[in-house]
Amino acid sequence: MALVGIDVWSFYYEHCENRRDLSQVERAVLAVCDLRQEVGSGGFDSYLRYWGGNTALEALSILDDALGAAWSEVLRAAIAVLGVSEYPTDVDTREKLLDYDECYDRLDALDDRFYALEGSIDADARLGEFLAQHAPEPRRGILAQLRRR
Repeated sequence: MALVGIDVWSFYYEHCENRRDLSQVERAVLAVCDLRQEVGSGGFDSYLRYWGGNTALEALSILDDALGAAWSEVLRAAIAVLGVSEYPTDVDTREKLLDYDECYDRLDALDDRFYALEGSIDADARLGEFLAQHAPEPRRGILAQLRRR
């Protein structure tokens, strides 16, 4: 019997504003949704420059397992463009680091890699399955209401 996953975007919109009571895995799934939404709408420059990038390290914590190594590799490469050894979680620091011309070309190439990844698998279904497998036991009943149809 195939695993029926959670509708990850329903879960995202229900919890994106208040993540405090979620498990680490649930917050990481939302962080991957932040990544996909923000890179999809404005590229890595926008993602890293604004609020979406605040959750990059959380997203990175599950990308290998949830979507595959190619996804974590492209996010790691985007983070490396900042040229710092420790990822800055505050917007102002990242914005200053991105205000160099050489960042744009590198990030544009990473955008292309990311868009190719988005087109290569059903990331919504994979994240929904990952969430269904890793949600804390007490929340599984609540999540069952968000099952993909």
